Amino acid sequence: MQRRRKDKIKAVIELDAFPKVPDTYKEKTMSGGTISLICVFIIMYLVFSEIKDFLHSGVKFHFVPDDDLDTRMDLNVDLTVAMPCRYIGADVLDSTGQSVVSFGHLTEENTWFQLSPRQRNHFEAAQRLNSVLRDKPHGIQQLLWKSGYQQLFGEMPSRETVPNQPSNACRLHGKLQLTKVAGNFHVTAGKVLPLPMRAHAHLSPMIDDERFNYSHRIDKFSFGQSSSLVQPLEGDEVISDKGAMLFQYFVTAVPTEIESLVSASSGIHGSLKMWQYSVRNQSRVVGHEKGSHGIPGIYFKYDVAPLRVRVVPDAPPLLRFVLRLCAIVGGVYTSAGIVHKMMQGVYWLICSRCNTWSDASYVQALS
Repeated sequence: MQRRRKDKIKAVIELDAFPKVPDTYKEKTMSGGTISLICVFIIMYLVFSEIKDFLHSGVKFHFVPDDDLDTRMDLNVDLTVAMPCRYIGADVLDSTGQSVVSFGHLTEENTWFQLSPRQRNHFEAAQRLNSVLRDKPHGIQQLLWKSGYQQLFGEMPSRETVPNQPSNACRLHGKLQLTKVAGNFHVTAGKVLPLPMRAHAHLSPMIDDERFNYSHRIDKFSFGQSSSLVQPLEGDEVISDKGAMLFQYFVTAVPTEIESLVSASSGIHGSLKMWQYSVRNQSRVVGHEKGSHGIPGIYFKYDVAPLRVRVVPDAPPLLRFVLRLCAIVGGVYTSAGIVHKMMQGVYWLICSRCNTWSDASYVQALS
């Protein structure tokens, strides 16, 4: 049995199609050893770089038409205005003339505009983080997308102590369901008074405009079910000493679909749907006698982009990655062999000429 096994092993060895050079015919040189060491270091460096790029690959962006027009999008709001809730009202009016307050709920909560020390620390930390994300959105945003983080900061902590003074601010927070058309979410003086013929008004108390204060702080302003991390308006705080102020924010919302790197490499097709938006803002004092017309308040005029952004990982498939590693090893090894042969050829050519010149000089000297 042992002899048969040895015969089978010998037969397998004889079937080896790769030529083998006996060790007695191999000549080991200093140049060959040096090139071999260099070749090993180059292969290790290239393989390490390839693995690093595969594990930490970037993302690619594709723009496709947004054909999902019938669904609604959520508007998440957490806004604090420096006026009691009895003086102000908030609602959304889209471009179709339909008020969408009925499709969601905003909670009005009397509070204090000044934050407690713990709340101030939380707000400023979130403000600094969002500022960094806005300044360097690409690399950090991609890292957070691929890592799966959707919210780095929790809700605002509660107050340690209740101030010994009447509440001077109103917190508006909740979620509204919007149609995917342009609209206007606004906070202004007076409660909302629905009117027929797709009209609406705000029933404002009869007080002087100078008693109004539209200073505000934005803790949350985002679209969709999931947060896209970089929210340009979150962490903004505007303090005004004038009552008749008009604050306008022009928002463009973009639907975004993200395919995570983990799901792509494991073969599981999963995607995360969220929204991004860009914003421009302006503010001015309303004075009809100075030609600055309008209604004082805070206005978020939003529009929806007709394109959807698809974010997909830029990593190659696993089989292609393995083939690239094999190509690196084989290519460097073959190139090193070619370089070694060329160096040997040049060396022997120079040495043969030197020997020829030496023999000629020797013969001339003898003659």
